[in-house]
Amino acid sequence: MTIVGTLVVEGPPRSLTTLIRAVPITVDGAVKGQVRAGKRLSLALAPGSHRVQAAGGPVLPVRLGPGLTTRVRVERDAAGQLHLTEINPD
Repeated sequence: MTIVGTLVVEGPPRSLTTLIRAVPITVDGAVKGQVRAGKRLSLALAPGSHRVQAAGGPVLPVRLGPGLTTRVRVERDAAGQLHLTEINPD
């Protein structure tokens, strides 16, 4: 049995401009799904280092531990571009 890590991608905060758009999520160069405002996308991935992007924005390197969950959030910068930020565990 292989133990995987989980990457949870939270969509951008709800607003009139983000409600209708789905944001594509790319992991290691391959589109793995999409996330809408106020929703979450959970991905089971191999433990180790991965490169994650939202809508072709800047790459966020993440490291997944076996059996652990890493959370990231889609955010919009001052220029309106989408990017990901890692959420610190509670």
